[in-house]
Amino acid sequence: MNRSKEVLQVQLLRYVILVAGVALLPNKLLAQKEFYTPKSLFIPLHDQKNQLHMSFGRGGGYDVTLSYAFTNKLALFTAATFDKGTKKRISIIGDRYDVDRNDYTFKGGLGYFSRTDNNEFPLLEAYVGAGITEVDNYWHFKGDADGEVTQARYWSVFGQINAGKRLTKSEYGLGLRLTYAQYTDFNFRNTHPNASATQSNYQNLRGLTADPAISAGYTLYGVNINAQIGVAIPLFAPSVERTDTHISYEGSTETKTFRSSEDKIHLYALIGRLSVQYKLNFNQKK
Repeated sequence: MNRSKEVLQVQLLRYVILVAGVALLPNKLLAQKEFYTPKSLFIPLHDQKNQLHMSFGRGGGYDVTLSYAFTNKLALFTAATFDKGTKKRISIIGDRYDVDRNDYTFKGGLGYFSRTDNNEFPLLEAYVGAGITEVDNYWHFKGDADGEVTQARYWSVFGQINAGKRLTKSEYGLGLRLTYAQYTDFNFRNTHPNASATQSNYQNLRGLTADPAISAGYTLYGVNINAQIGVAIPLFAPSVERTDTHISYEGSTETKTFRSSEDKIHLYALIGRLSVQYKLNFNQKK
Protein backbone atom coordinates (compact mmCIF):
# COMPACT_ATOMS: atom_id res chain seq x y z
CA MET A 1 0.00 0.00 0.00
CA ASN A 2 2.79 2.45 0.89
CA ARG A 3 4.57 1.57 -2.35
CA SER A 4 1.46 2.37 -4.41
CA LYS A 5 1.12 5.71 -2.63
CA GLU A 6 4.73 6.56 -3.42
CA VAL A 7 4.08 5.81 -7.11
CA LEU A 8 0.99 8.00 -7.07
CA GLN A 9 2.97 10.86 -5.52
CA VAL A 10 5.68 10.61 -8.17
CA GLN A 11 3.02 10.69 -10.89
CA LEU A 12 1.39 13.69 -9.21
CA LEU A 13 4.74 15.46 -9.02
CA ARG A 14 5.35 14.91 -12.73
CA TYR A 15 1.93 16.31 -13.56
CA VAL A 16 2.34 19.40 -11.36
CA ILE A 17 5.85 20.06 -12.74
CA LEU A 18 4.43 19.92 -16.26
CA VAL A 19 1.62 22.35 -15.47
CA ALA A 20 3.91 24.63 -13.44
CA GLY A 21 6.36 24.60 -16.34
CA VAL A 22 3.63 25.91 -18.62
CA ALA A 23 2.90 28.69 -16.14
CA LEU A 24 6.60 29.57 -15.90
CA LEU A 25 7.43 29.40 -19.60
CA PRO A 26 8.91 32.64 -20.98
CA ASN A 27 6.28 32.66 -23.73
CA LYS A 28 2.87 33.03 -22.13
CA LEU A 29 -0.28 32.89 -24.22
CA LEU A 30 -2.03 35.58 -22.20
CA ALA A 31 -0.90 39.17 -22.77
CA GLN A 32 -0.87 41.29 -19.60
CA LYS A 33 0.82 44.42 -18.36
CA GLU A 34 1.70 42.35 -15.29
CA PHE A 35 0.99 44.94 -12.64
CA TYR A 36 -0.43 42.32 -10.26
CA THR A 37 2.14 39.67 -9.38
CA PRO A 38 0.95 37.35 -6.57
CA LYS A 39 3.59 34.88 -5.44
CA SER A 40 3.25 31.19 -4.66
CA LEU A 41 1.43 29.94 -1.59
CA PHE A 42 3.43 29.09 1.51
CA ILE A 43 2.98 25.33 2.21
CA PRO A 44 5.80 24.11 4.51
CA LEU A 45 3.76 21.34 6.22
CA HIS A 46 5.26 21.81 9.67
CA ASP A 47 4.64 19.00 12.15
CA GLN A 48 6.84 19.62 15.21
CA LYS A 49 8.55 22.18 17.41
CA ASN A 50 11.99 23.58 16.52
CA GLN A 51 11.58 22.75 12.84
CA LEU A 52 13.25 25.07 10.32
CA HIS A 53 11.91 25.06 6.76
CA MET A 54 14.07 26.60 4.01
CA SER A 55 13.06 27.02 0.38
CA PHE A 56 14.65 28.53 -2.72
CA GLY A 57 12.71 28.70 -5.96
CA ARG A 58 11.66 30.32 -9.18
CA GLY A 59 8.15 31.64 -9.67
CA GLY A 60 7.46 35.28 -10.53
CA GLY A 61 11.15 35.85 -9.87
CA TYR A 62 13.75 34.16 -7.70
CA ASP A 63 12.61 33.74 -4.12
CA VAL A 64 13.74 32.54 -0.73
CA THR A 65 11.42 31.49 2.11
CA LEU A 66 12.19 30.70 5.74
CA SER A 67 9.88 29.48 8.47
CA TYR A 68 10.46 28.28 12.00
CA ALA A 69 8.11 26.36 14.29
CA PHE A 70 8.88 27.83 17.70
CA THR A 71 6.22 25.73 19.50
CA ASN A 72 4.33 22.51 18.72
CA LYS A 73 1.55 24.61 17.18
CA LEU A 74 2.95 27.98 16.05
CA ALA A 75 5.41 29.07 13.35
CA LEU A 76 6.81 32.31 11.96
CA PHE A 77 7.67 32.80 8.29
CA THR A 78 9.22 35.38 5.98
CA ALA A 79 9.78 35.46 2.22
CA ALA A 80 11.42 37.68 -0.38
CA THR A 81 11.12 37.59 -4.18
CA PHE A 82 13.23 39.50 -6.70
CA ASP A 83 12.26 39.57 -10.36
CA LYS A 84 14.80 41.28 -12.59
CA GLY A 85 15.45 40.71 -16.28
CA THR A 86 13.66 40.48 -19.62
CA LYS A 87 10.67 38.17 -20.09
CA LYS A 88 9.44 37.22 -23.55
CA ARG A 89 5.71 37.09 -24.15
CA ILE A 90 3.26 36.20 -26.94
CA SER A 91 -0.14 37.86 -27.08
CA ILE A 92 -3.31 35.92 -27.91
CA ILE A 93 -3.09 37.22 -31.49
CA GLY A 94 0.51 36.09 -31.89
CA ASP A 95 2.41 39.36 -31.41
CA ARG A 96 5.76 38.97 -29.64
CA TYR A 97 6.82 41.47 -27.01
CA ASP A 98 9.32 41.80 -24.18
CA VAL A 99 8.78 42.89 -20.58
CA ASP A 100 11.83 44.29 -18.78
CA ARG A 101 11.19 43.81 -15.07
CA ASN A 102 12.70 45.13 -11.85
CA ASP A 103 10.23 44.01 -9.16
CA TYR A 104 10.40 42.83 -5.58
CA THR A 105 8.08 41.42 -2.91
CA PHE A 106 8.57 41.03 0.85
CA LYS A 107 6.09 39.28 3.13
CA GLY A 108 5.86 37.56 6.48
CA GLY A 109 3.43 36.27 9.04
CA LEU A 110 2.36 33.78 11.69
CA GLY A 111 1.03 30.25 11.32
CA TYR A 112 -0.76 27.52 13.26
CA PHE A 113 -0.31 23.82 12.46
CA SER A 114 -1.85 20.61 13.73
CA ARG A 115 -2.33 16.92 12.99
CA THR A 116 -5.67 15.25 12.21
CA ASP A 117 -6.97 11.70 11.85
CA ASN A 118 -7.54 12.13 8.12
CA ASN A 119 -5.39 9.59 6.26
CA GLU A 120 -5.10 11.61 3.04
CA PHE A 121 -4.50 15.04 4.60
CA PRO A 122 -3.20 14.53 8.15
CA LEU A 123 -1.33 17.87 8.31
CA LEU A 124 -3.33 21.09 8.60
CA GLU A 125 -1.96 24.65 8.62
CA ALA A 126 -3.43 28.14 8.84
CA TYR A 127 -1.43 31.31 8.17
CA VAL A 128 -2.02 35.05 8.30
CA GLY A 129 0.41 37.61 6.98
CA ALA A 130 1.11 40.80 5.09
CA GLY A 131 3.40 41.89 2.30
CA ILE A 132 4.52 44.74 0.09
CA THR A 133 5.21 44.59 -3.65
CA GLU A 134 6.84 47.08 -6.01
CA VAL A 135 6.40 46.74 -9.77
CA ASP A 136 8.66 48.50 -12.28
CA ASN A 137 8.37 47.12 -15.80
CA TYR A 138 8.82 48.30 -19.37
CA TRP A 139 7.14 46.42 -22.21
CA HIS A 140 7.65 46.83 -25.93
CA PHE A 141 7.00 44.84 -29.09
CA LYS A 142 9.79 42.75 -30.52
CA GLY A 143 12.21 44.95 -32.49
CA ASP A 144 10.59 48.18 -31.26
CA ALA A 145 12.37 50.19 -28.56
CA ASP A 146 9.26 52.27 -27.79
CA GLY A 147 6.58 50.91 -25.48
CA GLU A 148 5.02 51.53 -22.08
CA VAL A 149 6.44 51.90 -18.58
CA THR A 150 4.40 50.67 -15.60
CA GLN A 151 5.31 51.63 -12.03
CA ALA A 152 3.13 50.43 -9.18
CA ARG A 153 3.29 49.67 -5.50
CA TYR A 154 0.78 47.79 -3.36
CA TRP A 155 0.47 46.19 0.05
CA SER A 156 -1.51 43.07 0.80
CA VAL A 157 -2.88 41.09 3.71
CA PHE A 158 -3.86 37.45 3.47
CA GLY A 159 -5.22 34.43 5.27
CA GLN A 160 -4.47 30.89 4.12
CA ILE A 161 -5.40 27.28 4.92
CA ASN A 162 -3.27 24.28 3.88
CA ALA A 163 -3.78 20.54 4.04
CA GLY A 164 -1.22 17.93 3.07
CA LYS A 165 0.77 14.80 3.77
CA ARG A 166 4.42 13.85 3.93
CA LEU A 167 5.62 10.34 3.06
CA THR A 168 9.10 8.84 3.16
CA LYS A 169 10.16 10.22 -0.21
CA SER A 170 7.35 12.54 -1.24
CA GLU A 171 4.79 15.06 -0.08
CA TYR A 172 1.75 16.83 -1.43
CA GLY A 173 -0.46 19.70 -0.34
CA LEU A 174 -3.46 21.82 -1.15
CA GLY A 175 -3.77 25.48 -0.24
CA LEU A 176 -6.38 28.22 -0.42
CA ARG A 177 -5.41 31.83 0.20
CA LEU A 178 -7.63 34.92 0.41
CA THR A 179 -5.66 38.07 -0.46
CA TYR A 180 -6.69 41.70 -0.17
CA ALA A 181 -4.43 44.07 -2.15
CA GLN A 182 -4.41 47.89 -1.98
CA TYR A 183 -2.36 49.97 -4.42
CA THR A 184 -0.67 53.09 -3.09
CA ASP A 185 0.80 54.02 -6.50
CA PHE A 186 -0.09 52.99 -10.04
CA ASN A 187 1.33 55.03 -12.94
CA PHE A 188 2.01 54.16 -16.55
CA ARG A 189 3.15 56.12 -19.59
CA ASN A 190 4.18 55.59 -23.18
CA THR A 191 7.71 56.24 -24.43
CA HIS A 192 7.03 57.13 -28.06
CA PRO A 193 9.28 60.04 -29.16
CA ASN A 194 6.55 62.09 -30.80
CA ALA A 195 5.13 65.55 -30.20
CA SER A 196 2.73 64.36 -27.50
CA ALA A 197 2.85 61.87 -24.65
CA THR A 198 0.36 60.32 -22.27
CA GLN A 199 0.79 59.70 -18.56
CA SER A 200 -1.92 57.82 -16.66
CA ASN A 201 -2.61 56.73 -13.12
CA TYR A 202 -5.19 54.82 -11.12
CA GLN A 203 -6.43 56.06 -7.77
CA ASN A 204 -7.38 53.70 -4.92
CA LEU A 205 -7.12 50.47 -6.90
CA ARG A 206 -7.86 47.48 -4.67
CA GLY A 207 -9.17 43.97 -4.92
CA LEU A 208 -9.85 40.66 -3.19
CA THR A 209 -8.76 37.36 -4.72
CA ALA A 210 -9.13 33.67 -3.93
CA ASP A 211 -5.89 31.83 -4.66
CA PRO A 212 -6.22 28.02 -4.79
CA ALA A 213 -3.05 25.99 -5.42
CA ILE A 214 -1.74 22.43 -5.44
CA SER A 215 1.83 21.40 -4.68
CA ALA A 216 3.79 18.15 -4.81
CA GLY A 217 7.38 17.25 -4.07
CA TYR A 218 9.82 14.36 -4.22
CA THR A 219 12.85 14.01 -1.92
CA LEU A 220 16.31 13.17 -3.22
CA TYR A 221 19.34 13.08 -0.91
CA GLY A 222 17.37 14.90 1.77
CA VAL A 223 16.31 17.78 -0.51
CA ASN A 224 12.69 18.09 -1.61
CA ILE A 225 12.12 19.07 -5.24
CA ASN A 226 8.75 20.80 -5.20
CA ALA A 227 6.35 22.16 -7.79
CA GLN A 228 3.27 24.33 -7.29
CA ILE A 229 0.56 25.57 -9.63
CA GLY A 230 -2.36 27.86 -8.84
CA VAL A 231 -4.37 30.87 -9.93
CA ALA A 232 -5.52 34.17 -8.42
CA ILE A 233 -9.28 34.55 -9.00
CA PRO A 234 -10.78 38.03 -8.48
CA LEU A 235 -13.77 38.04 -6.14
CA PHE A 236 -14.70 41.67 -6.76
CA ALA A 237 -13.48 44.53 -8.94
CA PRO A 238 -14.62 47.97 -7.74
CA SER A 239 -14.63 50.91 -10.12
CA VAL A 240 -11.34 52.79 -10.14
CA GLU A 241 -10.75 56.41 -11.11
CA ARG A 242 -8.28 56.80 -13.98
CA THR A 243 -6.65 60.10 -14.88
CA ASP A 244 -4.94 60.53 -18.26
CA THR A 245 -2.58 63.46 -18.72
CA HIS A 246 -1.81 64.35 -22.34
CA ILE A 247 1.29 66.50 -22.81
CA SER A 248 2.03 68.34 -26.05
CA TYR A 249 4.55 70.98 -27.08
CA GLU A 250 4.51 73.93 -29.44
CA GLY A 251 8.05 75.23 -29.48
CA SER A 252 8.98 75.71 -25.83
CA THR A 253 5.35 75.86 -24.67
CA GLU A 254 4.05 72.80 -22.81
CA THR A 255 0.32 72.10 -22.78
CA LYS A 256 -1.33 69.56 -20.47
CA THR A 257 -4.82 68.16 -20.99
CA PHE A 258 -6.50 66.06 -18.30
CA ARG A 259 -9.21 63.46 -18.74
CA SER A 260 -10.85 61.40 -16.01
CA SER A 261 -12.72 58.14 -16.40
CA GLU A 262 -13.64 55.01 -14.47
CA ASP A 263 -12.33 51.52 -15.14
CA LYS A 264 -12.89 48.09 -13.65
CA ILE A 265 -9.56 46.33 -13.05
CA HIS A 266 -9.61 42.61 -12.24
CA LEU A 267 -6.66 41.34 -10.23
CA TYR A 268 -6.02 37.93 -11.74
CA ALA A 269 -2.85 35.97 -12.47
CA LEU A 270 -1.37 32.50 -12.88
CA ILE A 271 0.72 31.21 -9.98
CA GLY A 272 3.55 28.76 -10.56
CA ARG A 273 6.76 27.79 -8.79
CA LEU A 274 9.56 25.24 -8.94
CA SER A 275 11.73 25.02 -5.82
CA VAL A 276 14.13 23.05 -3.67
CA GLN A 277 13.19 22.74 0.00
CA TYR A 278 14.94 21.47 3.09
CA LYS A 279 13.82 20.88 6.69
CA LEU A 280 15.99 20.85 9.78
CA ASN A 281 14.54 19.25 12.91
CA PHE A 282 16.52 20.55 15.84
CA ASN A 283 14.77 18.14 18.17
CA GLN A 284 13.61 14.87 16.64
CA LYS A 285 10.20 13.54 17.54
CA LYS A 286 10.25 10.75 20.07
